[in-house]
Amino acid sequence: MDEDTLRQLLARAREGDVEARNTLIKDYQGFVCSVVSACCRRPAGVSQIAPTQGLDDELSIGLIAFDEAVTRYEPERGVPFLAFARLVIKSRLANYFRQESRYKGVATGRISEEMAQAEAAAAWAEFCWEEAAQDRAEEIREYEKALGEFGIALEELVRLSPKHRDSRLALMRAAQSIAADKEMFGRLRPGRRLPLREMALKTGLSPKVIEKNRKYLLALAIIFRHPERFIYLNSYVRP
Repeated sequence: MDEDTLRQLLARAREGDVEARNTLIKDYQGFVCSVVSACCRRPAGVSQIAPTQGLDDELSIGLIAFDEAVTRYEPERGVPFLAFARLVIKSRLANYFRQESRYKGVATGRISEEMAQAEAAAAWAEFCWEEAAQDRAEEIREYEKALGEFGIALEELVRLSPKHRDSRLALMRAAQSIAADKEMFGRLRPGRRLPLREMALKTGLSPKVIEKNRKYLLALAIIFRHPERFIYLNSYVRP
């Protein structure tokens, strides 16, 4: 779902449009599933539960939390909706984990302990908004790790970014095309020869331009390939 459609559906849902709300919940079930799965990972030595293996309660909590996020979302805060929804799901699951003895092995971390204090002070919603800064920092650290797998340092990107707006937009569109092609994106892994000819045909850029901007293209393609993993970054760089 593109940003404009998401924004429109959110506005309609918050005005009481049940159909728009149901469309959001249906279209983002996969997103909720991935967040629930990540939250239910066990520490080393304890088996991980997948969403299809006995997590009916957890998935229900995740879907209810997503619906709650639709209601509570405040676009003027400047936080992408999916990032806020992810925080609401995490916090509701953390509360559930605290109450369930079978989850004593799950590392709920700081969000669980601090959320308990926030709820006791009737400041749960504000806690979620404040948590966004930490969530953003964690996403950047994860992106930095992903870049490292391709031999790219985060600090390089400022230097590598084209100075002209038209050039940046052209590379962004090219990176989106590459990211949308699963097979081509898979061929960009470290140690593999860059498929310059195929990339040129797909993006409309010359092989020379692609080679010159290789790292910048890769850095953007990583973001566009994983929009629900790098929510903040997608909202920043998407043309």
